[in-house]
Amino acid sequence: MRKITVELDVDANQYADIVNAIWMQMMAIGCDFAVVPDGRAVSDELDERWDTYSKVSWKSGGRRGTPQAVAAKTQGSGVPRQG
Repeated sequence: MRKITVELDVDANQYADIVNAIWMQMMAIGCDFAVVPDGRAVSDELDERWDTYSKVSWKSGGRRGTPQAVAAKTQGSGVPRQG
């Protein structure tokens, strides 16, 4: 396994966003990986930040829907619509 180190000067929310984004990207790539937050990270805070992302919806949003909903309708993604 190889290792990369990134040092950041960011607040707790930005840190959680970056850690979660790295985890999501690695999951999308599908390789064997480990994301190891630094010693100051609090797992509950990382989880709470992760939970804020769930407010994004493929089905609902503003007047035209979320960017995901607009893209799905435009590109005929095959994602079945409910309702």
